[in-house]
Amino acid sequence: MWYFLTAILFFFQACSPKLKLVEPSSGRTLESYQAVGKEAMVATLHKDASEVGLAVLKKGGNAVDAAIAVSFALSVLCPQWTGIGGGGFMLAYNKKDNKTVVFNFREFAPFKAKRDMYIRNGKADTELSQDGALAVAVPRLVAGLGDIYDHYASKKISWPELIQPAIQLAEGGFQVYPHLAYATKERQDVLSRFKASAQIFLPQGKPLQEGDTLVQKDLAKTLKKIAEKGWAGFYEGDVAAAIIRSVQLAGGILTVDDLWHIEPIEMEPIEGTYRGYKIVSMPPPSSGGITLLEILNILEQKPLSRWGPYNLKTVHVVAEAMRRAFLDRARYLGDPHFVKVPTKGLIAKEYAKTLAESIDLRKATPSEKLAPPELVTRESDSTTHFSIVDTEGNAVASTQTINTLFGSGMVVQGTGIVLNNEMDDFSIQPGVPNAYGLVGSEANSIMPGKKPLSSMAPTFVFNPKGELVMVVGAKGGPRIITSVLHTIFNQIDFKAKPLQAVAAKRYHHQWLPDELQYEPGLFSEKLTQRLTMAGHLLKEGKASWLVTLIAKSGEGWIGVSDPRGFGSPLGY
Repeated sequence: MWYFLTAILFFFQACSPKLKLVEPSSGRTLESYQAVGKEAMVATLHKDASEVGLAVLKKGGNAVDAAIAVSFALSVLCPQWTGIGGGGFMLAYNKKDNKTVVFNFREFAPFKAKRDMYIRNGKADTELSQDGALAVAVPRLVAGLGDIYDHYASKKISWPELIQPAIQLAEGGFQVYPHLAYATKERQDVLSRFKASAQIFLPQGKPLQEGDTLVQKDLAKTLKKIAEKGWAGFYEGDVAAAIIRSVQLAGGILTVDDLWHIEPIEMEPIEGTYRGYKIVSMPPPSSGGITLLEILNILEQKPLSRWGPYNLKTVHVVAEAMRRAFLDRARYLGDPHFVKVPTKGLIAKEYAKTLAESIDLRKATPSEKLAPPELVTRESDSTTHFSIVDTEGNAVASTQTINTLFGSGMVVQGTGIVLNNEMDDFSIQPGVPNAYGLVGSEANSIMPGKKPLSSMAPTFVFNPKGELVMVVGAKGGPRIITSVLHTIFNQIDFKAKPLQAVAAKRYHHQWLPDELQYEPGLFSEKLTQRLTMAGHLLKEGKASWLVTLIAKSGEGWIGVSDPRGFGSPLGY
């Protein structure tokens, strides 16, 4: 009998589906994107930032301390994606209290913002919402980190000490990596419009090159003021005056009143379950948590593990679940302080069952048959995410951004601050096409003081015993949601190990544009034909969706930085 059971087990293990993995983008081995640690782990999109976080943990700091230090370090190391001129969201888990809190330091529309501020001659001028001073929303990253330090830091490491590594990186410089070089070339036209931007990122009038050393002395001076004065070093005094002066001279609408109205918001997370696992994620004004849970609730109705990852039914059902959840994202989601968001209804199991029953297993539902397009909005993939677990089992997952590459393209003269262009995340006008095709409604229209909708989805996963087993998030605009989704169901449904769960090739649908996007080599010729016959419009292309994951492994942790990027996790 024992031999029979062993043979059966071996058979199922041998027949377990093998995920198709991406080739690392940097020439490194796949294994170099993984780290193992018994005590603590830091996973970021840049090795230097991981080193900063790990050093804080080794000094006795907690996960929040490390998160603050990593945030400032990434502001220096990844100016094309994030910075103190932007904002974000953070989940923090306290193991002793078994409690998760949400920190919302998302940027908001200036108080002089108007619904039609980007309409010219009856049409939306997307350049105004994307480039330059009028695109700038009120930065809140520094205020958020300051508030988090005051209430949740260990205080074993002082505020100035947490910022010091970022100051050193800004003063001493670091080597320009491929994506940073690419980003300066991609945004050269916009960066060249602003003297301070060009001085830093277009030396001698040319984009940065891989291998150059990027020094940001003005940013170092600003960080020193923040280290000395706390958040007031950004929102008051010389730095605040420089921000207002630069923006207003360039035609923007930021005022002192905007900068002073920067209280971060502590919120309750959104929670759900998937096959016995508890999923804890970000509530509105991020759409990440609701959309993620809605998709998972639909998929829970289907036997994915029995079907396998590349079965026609699996890919079809996952795509159709994404399609329906992203439609609801467009219809209902926005800043809950301005619109009523039907959160409970959208993440209800009964509602998911109804949506699952609406999926025809034989053919795709055309997106415009579900609902006609209303408002088209743009959301960039230029975010950054990191995950941290400390020696006590506390955890942080945080996603931060300035929106598109280099945000508005504006650097505030004398400060080194790259200002965001988060105003472009609002719905602007019906029917305006854009690069990402995200669709919104009145719920995400522009109003003074309102926060634009986001797809950021920092997420915790707890096993049926209540133990934290995943700390996960991603960069990638709307693909954040589906990247986190793939990482979760790859592990739960297809029993993938953490590295394989992140490295596995992904696909994505966001309702509009009505196309199933997938990474090269993911679908076989036969599967491609069958998906096309089922009515899916397929689009192959390289993706810039980057996941960072920390997963429980025995008595320790496994950290993974996405092999599509250049990051490295570090643990001990």
